[in-house]
Formats: sequence, C-alpha cells, structure tokens
Amino acid sequence: MKGYLQEPEIPEIYETEVEKGLSTGILKEKCIREARYRFLRIPPVIVVNQQTNWSIELSTRIINEWRSKSRTRERIIAIKLLDTMIKTAVLLKVTKDEKNTPGIGEVDHFENKCIINGKPYKINITIKKQAFVDRRFAYYYSAKEL
Repeated sequence: MKGYLQEPEIPEIYETEVEKGLSTGILKEKCIREARYRFLRIPPVIVVNQQTNWSIELSTRIINEWRSKSRTRERIIAIKLLDTMIKTAVLLKVTKDEKNTPGIGEVDHFENKCIINGKPYKINITIKKQAFVDRRFAYYYSAKEL
C-alpha cells in the first residue's frame, strides 16, 4: 500500500544438504575458504552501510576474529551473511577505543538480525575508524541466538 512503511525482510540462511553431512570442524574450514574467497580482495571489498552511508572495508581481521570465536554450526554459517549484515545494520553507539589502539579514533557498534537454520539471531558488528583518515574497517562479527 502506498504511504506505508514496510518492515524490512530479515535475511535467512540454512545449511545445505552437503553442509549438514560435514563435521563442525570441516564446515568451519569450508566457510573460512568461502569467506576469504568472497570478501578478501585487493583492493579491499567495501560495503556501504545504508543507515550511516559509511564505507566499511572487509579485511582478514574480521575473518580471523570470527574464526576464533565461532563454535556452533549456526555461528559458523553466519559468516556467509557478513556483507548483507553490515549493509543493513543499525548503528547503536559510537565510543572511544577503550584499548587505546594506536591509530584508532573511534569504535562503532552495530546490530542486525537474521534467521539461521530457522532460528532468530542477533548479529553484533564492531567497526573501527582510523584516527587521522576517514577509513573504517570491520573488526568483529558475532551471532547470538535470540
């Protein structure tokens, strides 16, 4: 209907039949290879967040952080939605870098939602902005079941 706002569609992802037959470790390695192939490029893949219009670079750091933290099958396959989740995420807050990382000016905290294997998940995304240039890169990406 004209004049009415529609609720945005929540992205969904499911394990394929092939993935269901894999052990969790093999599934993780498969998703890492796919994520590196899809998201790691020279020059870097840039995703523009629709709310802020900020350009956000995808780098090995976000893949490595995700790899070390993801243990469940749902969290593992969540990486396939990385670009979509960043693009449609909602900015929650901007904070200073509490770790005082050299060259980092601020830390941006985003949130999004998706359906993984039929269950709702909250996606947390941390973006770091460099101090002296207008450059942002994705740093942390996690999925938590709601």
